[in-house]
Amino acid sequence: MHAKAPKPPTLTDVARLAGVSVPTASRALNGGVRGAQSGSAELRQRVTDAARALGYSVNPAAQATKGGRSRTVAVLVSDIEDYGSATMISGVMHAAEKRGASVAVRTTRDDPLREHELLAQLPGERHRAVIIATSRTTDAHRESALARQLDTLVEQGTRVVVVGDSSLEFPSVTVDNRVAARLLADGLARAGLRRFAILSAPASEITAHDRVDGFLAGLAEHDITVPRQDVIHRTFSRDGGYAAVRALEGRLDQFDVLAAMSDAMAVGAIARLYELGIDVPREIEVTGFDHVPMLGDVLPQFSTVEVPLEAFGEAALSLCLDEDDVPADTTIALRATPIVRGTAVKRR
Repeated sequence: MHAKAPKPPTLTDVARLAGVSVPTASRALNGGVRGAQSGSAELRQRVTDAARALGYSVNPAAQATKGGRSRTVAVLVSDIEDYGSATMISGVMHAAEKRGASVAVRTTRDDPLREHELLAQLPGERHRAVIIATSRTTDAHRESALARQLDTLVEQGTRVVVVGDSSLEFPSVTVDNRVAARLLADGLARAGLRRFAILSAPASEITAHDRVDGFLAGLAEHDITVPRQDVIHRTFSRDGGYAAVRALEGRLDQFDVLAAMSDAMAVGAIARLYELGIDVPREIEVTGFDHVPMLGDVLPQFSTVEVPLEAFGEAALSLCLDEDDVPADTTIALRATPIVRGTAVKRR
């Protein structure tokens, strides 16, 4: 007769050996709402040692669907190729890894219809949380339709967090775009620059509106105005910056600065100026917003605003996973740092 194979160790066996309850052992091994940070380090180590001594291993497939909901966080962005979005996604992924969660990225391509279709699919995917990091607008119809879809997700047990300022009533992570833009403009004016054109996304995008509004306010403190025709609206992209410069061709000699409201736009603007044989920054200065490191490498005197893009990930995941009940009006406000000609601006 063959001897019966020994029964595999159970979570109950691990809990008994570690001297903790079964739920505590489960949280330590599988991750509670705080993932790998659940419980004290000493408790986690004790449970891990007990599991190792008994030869117990977690069943990832079972944990992935525990309670009928995965440990996946979905992130919606407008453009995955955008530096800002890519850096923020990296931050989300690092924060998720610490918590034992995975990340699913969806891109809307800044298309309202595609955004609606992607959101319609999310309830069936049963994500633990959804982070909305797309460009929010002043279009009341679009925003109310989005809010209804997000409400459906919340009713089904999915956490929703919004990145950026918006009219949506969900926990959010924001940055002081308006203040940072004002300080950037103030620093440029103090450096003696007087003639500005502004390159930005459509004013219907809240981030674009706030950055332009803050920048104009900073210039106004030095009695500098920018005529409406010198505020060029395209897209927050390399192609948008390129197209914005083309719209100014024939009168580029009227400006000391082309103030792009994103570094991606600044890249496109610089590319077109180079094609026109215009030296940057000797003949005309181009500034940005977001702080793409490689631009600072190529142009050491480049002026921009450093936005803590990776920190958005940690902040958003903390709202998604670290607490059991987060009020809808909860906001984590991050600070952006203006950099004028390569030097960070100290706030007064």
